[in-house]
Amino acid sequence: MVKRPKKKLLTQDAIPTTSLADMMFLLLIFFIMTTTLARVTGFVTDMPKGSTTQNPQAEKNITMGISSGQITIDDKKMTAEEASAYLKGLHLEKRSDEARVVILSSTGKENYEFFFQAMAMIQAAGGIVAIETGDGK
Repeated sequence: MVKRPKKKLLTQDAIPTTSLADMMFLLLIFFIMTTTLARVTGFVTDMPKGSTTQNPQAEKNITMGISSGQITIDDKKMTAEEASAYLKGLHLEKRSDEARVVILSSTGKENYEFFFQAMAMIQAAGGIVAIETGDGK
């Protein structure tokens, strides 16, 4: 008669970790796929205060338009340097809040950096930016 060796009984002394590596690999893939790598930067602006009064403004608001790299202020074409000097010459920081509003209008097809450069130009001159959308609102 052949003697067979006895089977060892498994003891529960250790935590089973055979599937732990699979779970960690799946979690790693999940976090890599759902993480956004590009940081979205914003631009801090002060929104103009609205009023419900029907009184017309004593001074006309300044309108600044940008279209295909060209700047127009009150229907006068200017370069970026001329526009900055013109806005600083208006001394917007000394005016009331309603008179400091500069309406920035664009067709919506301008370069992102050029649009925010125009906004920064208005704010540096002491103006408050009011953005006009392409449909005139």
